[in-house]
Amino acid sequence: MKKMQYKIIILLLIFIYIYSGSLKEYLHTSEDYYVNEIQKEITVNKKDIDVFKKKKLDDINVIESRIKIWNIIIAYNENNYDDVKEKLFDSGYQTKHNKTKMHYSLGPFSDISHAKEESKKLNKIYGLKNKIIALSF
Repeated sequence: MKKMQYKIIILLLIFIYIYSGSLKEYLHTSEDYYVNEIQKEITVNKKDIDVFKKKKLDDINVIESRIKIWNIIIAYNENNYDDVKEKLFDSGYQTKHNKTKMHYSLGPFSDISHAKEESKKLNKIYGLKNKIIALSF
């Protein structure tokens, strides 16, 4: 019975040793770093990429770096303008109003899942039809 306990302890220590570096990195890195890194779109110079030549990543020139965000657009017409404005204001959303295109926009959201969640909530709870648009800059 004691041999089995030692084997479990040794196995547990090996497991901790193997994953301790990634666990330390996860605990010391802020959550915003991962969200920003996920949404970056990097454009590289096509001339620098050759499948037959090995190059270090530092030798590849980055031409452009883009960040992607999402907005929720809620369209209205003259008949339901007051109703849409009141529902958004009463629910606590901070919106941007575009009078020429006749819509309100919510956002920006850095994560598509958060935008989808808010979009579903607006549609289900408040009955506001909307769409999610992606913006890159």
